[in-house]
Amino acid sequence: MARPLFYNTWSAFHFLPRFKKIKAEVCREGAKTILDLGCGTGLFKKHCPGCDYVGIDNNPLYIDYAKKKLGGNFILGDMLSPEKHLGDNRFDAVILNGVLHHLEDRSITMLTKKIGAYLNPEGVIIIVDHVYKEHLNAINKLLLKYDRGSFSRAQTSFETLFKDFNIKSYKEFNIQAGAFVFWVQCLIVLKMK
Repeated sequence: MARPLFYNTWSAFHFLPRFKKIKAEVCREGAKTILDLGCGTGLFKKHCPGCDYVGIDNNPLYIDYAKKKLGGNFILGDMLSPEKHLGDNRFDAVILNGVLHHLEDRSITMLTKKIGAYLNPEGVIIIVDHVYKEHLNAINKLLLKYDRGSFSRAQTSFETLFKDFNIKSYKEFNIQAGAFVFWVQCLIVLKMK
């Protein structure tokens, strides 16, 4: 997965349903400036080329690929230290797409507090990630077990993590083929208190 070709191939199945949910929120919020933390190969920018976009990822192969294929403002760096990369930039929306299950609670708390400094007054944080459920099928369990992230969370865990924010919305949706559900995802929209 560290190589863009593998990342994009794997993402082909599950990225588009997540992108559609995120884009709908971006449009609903009227967000014009986007910060995509953990941007991977820039798939959001690829599918939303007209947005005023900054993407940060720590994988040099992903960032190199994104710069060559998409142009735009892609930054190689640690998304947990946005202050090193963003200066006084402000954004209408910060996207964390499939990122949180890679981070322990303490890192998420630190990151979301830092993100607040880069939001415009009415800005939002838009999160899409796995949701852990008690009753998962065998494929769900296998996908979660072999995912590169080790921190899948239940809804109550997300609510606890974001207690210092206004949770504007929390919605769950499935990524599926026909009737078979591969992943249960959540879409969370946060505003600063």
